[in-house]
Amino acid sequence: MVNVSMGEEKTMQKRKLLRNSNGQVLGLPMYLIIVMIVAVAVIAAVIYMIPQGTRTLMPQITGGAVLTGDGTLGEVNITDNVEITVISNDDNRDPVSDATVIVTGLGGTTTLTDNGDGTYSGSVTATLAPNVNEANLKLIVKAPGFEDYEDEDGIVVLRG
Repeated sequence: MVNVSMGEEKTMQKRKLLRNSNGQVLGLPMYLIIVMIVAVAVIAAVIYMIPQGTRTLMPQITGGAVLTGDGTLGEVNITDNVEITVISNDDNRDPVSDATVIVTGLGGTTTLTDNGDGTYSGSVTATLAPNVNEANLKLIVKAPGFEDYEDEDGIVVLRG
């Protein structure tokens, strides 16, 4: 007859509960399946909560400028107002009102005003330095619910 202390008896009982007579672990695969199902549900809930991507602005630019000076090309600064019109469209080519249209560069910055139909117009003062015959103005368009649109070379300014 074998004497078994109380602690050893509990250990033996745990082994009997977790393993069958062939030494296979019982219940573990079911626990793994439950954990995997819960993990997939949590991941799906997190993905669902990620905000959807915003729509894209696709503005059309009409304008640009030829700055004229005193007839001497490339030797003097030329400063003039550049008239610009921007039609702010979404990716479906529908007009977007309530946008902010900013034109900046060449020493000037302006916010174009909304004409009420998705068309924005205004003027910016631009200066071409000596021996610079072509430069660009940066165009920034922002609207609620849309990704910001930025074009470093949005508007071309030429020396005339």
